[in-house]
Amino acid sequence: MIILLDENLLSKKLKQPFLTKGYQVYNVNDMGWRGLKDREIVERAENHPFEVFITADKNLPYQQNLSNSILKVVILNTRSTNPNYLLPLMIKVSELLPSLSRGIVFIDDEGNFTKN
Repeated sequence: MIILLDENLLSKKLKQPFLTKGYQVYNVNDMGWRGLKDREIVERAENHPFEVFITADKNLPYQQNLSNSILKVVILNTRSTNPNYLLPLMIKVSELLPSLSRGIVFIDDEGNFTKN
């Protein structure tokens, strides 16, 4: 599985849970896409062979029409984007990715998933 982490998730430690599970993981900086609009990032991710897009941008589903997206979109609906705070959630996401279907899923501070 190939995963893209958004601009708000650039810390290398946030990649580690996915690498440990054998996934390929990149962030927008790795791809040279830093500074692009969300729409452009999603379009490029769909045309690359990314399968998952993970972001802390809670407004993404309200700003972008993702209903036809081929990606699994995971939105971290958390009070902090500090890498140390997010690391346990990223571990949980890495474990649950195979069971997620296409579309948007929110994960909250307690690690609960809700489908949009």
